[in-house]
Amino acid sequence: MHNLLLFLGSCGIIAAFSWYFRAKGQSALITWITLLSFLANLFVLKQITLLGFNATASDVFAIGGLLSLNLLQEKFGRRAAQQAIWISFSCLLFFVLMSQIHLYYEPSSYDSSQGAYSNILSPAPRLLLASLITFFLVQQFDSRLYQKLRQVFSGISMVWISGITMSISQLLDTVLFAFLGLYGIVDAITEIIIVSYCIKLIAIANTLPWSFLTQFLFNRRLLIK
Repeated sequence: MHNLLLFLGSCGIIAAFSWYFRAKGQSALITWITLLSFLANLFVLKQITLLGFNATASDVFAIGGLLSLNLLQEKFGRRAAQQAIWISFSCLLFFVLMSQIHLYYEPSSYDSSQGAYSNILSPAPRLLLASLITFFLVQQFDSRLYQKLRQVFSGISMVWISGITMSISQLLDTVLFAFLGLYGIVDAITEIIIVSYCIKLIAIANTLPWSFLTQFLFNRRLLIK
């Protein structure tokens, strides 16, 4: 229950900040998307127990990143969304390269952090590559799907459309990463996909009411524009 409350609370906080940065402009929202992408890839290494199942602590950041990408595309257009995708991917690639260089520095006799950095920054190269490929393909897919659905269902709130695109995109994300990064390494790959996707659906379902609430407050000018 403790982890579940933290998980649901994180969904609300990330959704609220996503709408806040939307009001601050295109550059602020792109920066926010980049930060969420970085945190999603950094925190994926921490395993938690959620509803009795094993999960990662990064799902809320991945979902928040897609929500923010949809907000960006809704207000500033698809070109801005593409710019955010490439900037985020470039920053992630830079982080991967520099983190590996960082590990090759020989620590001094006074250093006590090398072990911790090694645990965090040196996952298998296959996992790093799978994460980067999955991130880029899922963001591109979500951007295109959101554009199509927005054209077809123009009268529906963007929050509902965003919920649909995030649900489909996260299914693609789960399957892609499972096969690119985990297939042949872990057993019961199908079970892992099902459990991981169900947890992501819970996060998306919890994000939607927070998005509606924050959107309502912004529309009523109760938050800073």
